[in-house]
Amino acid sequence: MKKTAFFLLILLTIALTAQAFALQHVDDKARVLSNDEVRKLEAQAAELYERTQFDVILHTTRNSQGKEPEDYAYDYYHAFRDPSRYPDGAAFAIMFDTRDYYEAARGKGKSLLTYRENYDLRDVVKNKLSDGDYYGAFSDYLRYVKRLLVPLAPIEQVTQYLPFVLGISLVIGLIYAFVLKSNMKIAKYQYNADRYIVPNSLNLTRHQDLYLYQTVTRTKIESSSSGGSSGKGGGFSSGSRGGTSYGGRGGKF
Repeated sequence: MKKTAFFLLILLTIALTAQAFALQHVDDKARVLSNDEVRKLEAQAAELYERTQFDVILHTTRNSQGKEPEDYAYDYYHAFRDPSRYPDGAAFAIMFDTRDYYEAARGKGKSLLTYRENYDLRDVVKNKLSDGDYYGAFSDYLRYVKRLLVPLAPIEQVTQYLPFVLGISLVIGLIYAFVLKSNMKIAKYQYNADRYIVPNSLNLTRHQDLYLYQTVTRTKIESSSSGGSSGKGGGFSSGSRGGTSYGGRGGKF
């Protein structure tokens, strides 16, 4: 009995130690997620990291310290996760005091995410953020990153065998076309068509030109406001913290 209790104590200690040293992916400072939602997001982000070595951090706050969204996101990400140990990844932050969402990325994350511009991220998260579904927005974001990192296997298989499928289809199509052509009965051209005409029956005394169509040409008059744009378009920002380069994109919700 004592040996069993001692063994269980060792297992509990090992489990607690492993949990203490587990990589944290969710930092819900604003307390908008339930414990169960945090657990599910942690599992989703941990599975992504184990499979791709791409580190995603999900963060909420009600105090962005008076900083611009990109500055807060860059500073937070750089302080929260050591860039020398985890160079590839992204931190997706929601700032409730300013109603901003922002994604800071570094390493592989810059080419994977940042250069896709604002509208691409907006289409993934904005609707659910505006509806107050913060767990859904975070979960969709993780699936979005995973989709970019891990292409779907069926698509890869179809792409791999596509040349063979097209080649076989072409051969079958040619064979079928030749079979149809061999069964066709084509009328022969008759050179002696005079027998269909009554001699001297055509007596042309009048001719007239009839125009069935009218061509109208229109020229656009350019206004003074056309050809330009006002305001800022979609794009991304960049910055550096401690010698580490960051890229970012985000918006309001």
